[in-house]
Amino acid sequence: MQPEFSFIIPVYERQDELEALLHSFRQTMPPDFSYEIIIVDDGSRQADLKRVTDHFPGLPVHYIRQENAGPGVARNRGMQQARGQWFVLIDSDVLFPGDYAHQLQKAVAHFPQAGMIGGRDTDHPSFSVFQKAVNLVMTSFCTTGGIRGNKTRVGRFVPRSFNMAVHRKVWEQIGGFSDMHPGEDPEWVYRWWQTGGTTASFPAWKIYHKRRINLRSFIRQIRKFARTRVILSKLYSGTFSPVFLAPVLFVLFTVAAVFYVPFRLLLGLYLFCAFVEFLWRSRNIVAALAALPLIFVQNAVYALGLIESFIPIYILRKKPREAFPSLFFKKSK
Repeated sequence: MQPEFSFIIPVYERQDELEALLHSFRQTMPPDFSYEIIIVDDGSRQADLKRVTDHFPGLPVHYIRQENAGPGVARNRGMQQARGQWFVLIDSDVLFPGDYAHQLQKAVAHFPQAGMIGGRDTDHPSFSVFQKAVNLVMTSFCTTGGIRGNKTRVGRFVPRSFNMAVHRKVWEQIGGFSDMHPGEDPEWVYRWWQTGGTTASFPAWKIYHKRRINLRSFIRQIRKFARTRVILSKLYSGTFSPVFLAPVLFVLFTVAAVFYVPFRLLLGLYLFCAFVEFLWRSRNIVAALAALPLIFVQNAVYALGLIESFIPIYILRKKPREAFPSLFFKKSK
């Protein structure tokens, strides 16, 4: 009997994360839930991921190994083997709340015509203060303008592959992810939009996202996000939102606040509002306070990444792969 849902999970090393995720599957998935789990080992050199999957004989796990080619290509490999009508794309560094399967079923029933549906990510009480702070600054309205999907709606919403349901018809119609990373998620969504396809947001369908990063990797990640944002706006005209320029304006506003009292007062008011939102969402004053300096880090680094990418792409007119080869995995022969 074919499953209704195929969970597709690319993994590179991260043996402990995979084990925790499979434990989460075992603890939260109802007995009558129709699903399969496809683990795609993206060329791990140290971790024995096959041995991890063998420790969970009661789960419908399928293990695939490939040479290292990036998460997008790994997900494509998983979708090639998937048997379900819905492909559920998640990262390896996630855990499930108890109602995850129920909310997933509600999401696909609520949006039967949508080809792609995105849930939201949040933090788990067991996560570190830094993980909680990063989650706050990357998902709150005050810091992202609501682009991460906090309302149930259908339309121009960009789901992300840490918690994303994709109907099989999308794969059959437009194929899978490109070899860009990061940026493969919105690139895939934009291609789907070009066919007239729809996407939807269902925030009640949530997942606990660990974000196993330190400050250095957080900075590197944000910088890459900004660079790919410019590349995507070049490849797909009309996809650049004014919200994406907010980090540049924030940096200019912060500089002005150093010299002018009115700007300083407004900046203080903004930070107070952000703190209130952080505290309301997390119920953790330490995490809320830790997130405040990350606002400056995130905006400054994102603004830098935008400028770094804008100059070679729009002024020097270089091709994206030529300007930033590190943002593209080498295509498999």
